[in-house]
Amino acid sequence: MSGNNLPAHLQQVLQKHVEESELTHDDELEGIYTRLSNLNDRVEMMKKQILLNRLNKQN
Repeated sequence: MSGNNLPAHLQQVLQKHVEESELTHDDELEGIYTRLSNLNDRVEMMKKQILLNRLNKQN
């Protein structure tokens, strides 16, 4: 997971709170992790598509 976009950052922050026992790792949190991971995948895919489009416009 890339660490330079919002979904990745949110997941890291949540994990830190779990490690500090401020949150409990339960089914709800696991669902949030899954959704953030899916969102992160889509963000990374869109970033790659944008870069590819920019390269195609330059050529």
